[in-house]
Amino acid sequence: MRHCQSNIRPLWKEQTVEIRSKVDGYIEAVYIEEGALVKKGQPLFKIDANSFQQDVYHKKAAVAAAEAGLETASIQAQRTAVLAAQKIVNSFELTAAKNTERMKKAELSQARAELSAAQSKLAFTNIVSPINGVVGSLPYKIGSLVSSTSPNALTTVANTQRIYAYFSLSQQQLNAFLQQYQGNQVHDKFKNMPEVSLILGQGEPYAMKGKIQTLSGVLNASTGSANFKAVFPNPDGLLWSGASATIQIPTQFSAALLIPKKAVFELQGKYFVFTTDAANKVHTTEIIIMETATEKDYVIREGLKAGDRIVTEGLGNLRDGMVINLQVTSSNK
Repeated sequence: MRHCQSNIRPLWKEQTVEIRSKVDGYIEAVYIEEGALVKKGQPLFKIDANSFQQDVYHKKAAVAAAEAGLETASIQAQRTAVLAAQKIVNSFELTAAKNTERMKKAELSQARAELSAAQSKLAFTNIVSPINGVVGSLPYKIGSLVSSTSPNALTTVANTQRIYAYFSLSQQQLNAFLQQYQGNQVHDKFKNMPEVSLILGQGEPYAMKGKIQTLSGVLNASTGSANFKAVFPNPDGLLWSGASATIQIPTQFSAALLIPKKAVFELQGKYFVFTTDAANKVHTTEIIIMETATEKDYVIREGLKAGDRIVTEGLGNLRDGMVINLQVTSSNK
């Protein structure tokens, strides 16, 4: 039979990026709205660039001056070298000329570095999206003063093209689950695992199937469970991060015994059903269920066998030893 394991966990988007200004300034333009879909490289904000543009002009002038200074120092060093070779000037003057040339080279390098930094700051006034995704809230408006240390990000962009669904299996479930698939290593077994389904909050199945990608290598000591991650494509943005959903994993059982969930009651952490004998006398019977279950049924591991009769209605009125009138129904499951 085919059986589905269900675990309810919140969904998580693949990636969320905070958008922050790298420079101090006033917001000059906001190009997007909350909830908008944006592409990588798409403009989001414009920071007032006047002061940064002026700084670039200033740094370009400094580079030009440094280039002229280096050219003059190089010519002077060459002339001094010729004169030194003719013994017209001494070696000290030659050394001084060469040192001046090296100093002018260093000044040019510094001027170019400062120009590059100024150009970067100017470029930072145009804030673009680093990823494809959905725009979050917009706490700042045109005219707001922002900086790299502002308490709130300008906005966030969430990549929702893929959604992660996290769930867990107990050690017992995990062992039974992995035994179904071929492979010597866990990673080999992953390749043979089926695609999983997602049931949304209102009970509707999500149209696209997901794939189990990862399994934690360590059991959680407090819960005795292993964590899984399934990835679902979300091209239309129908899945939202933080929403609850049900993961359903197709699982193969052979000769499985199923009983309705409504026939089972729990006492002090144990599960029981009411069975009846040939004389229609009621008996309380402990059962051990598989932790995996269908929507309406439990899979029985111990406590019942094929042909046993269980009571599915009126459990609250029953006691051990009572004789009841039965209306027998059968199941083909």
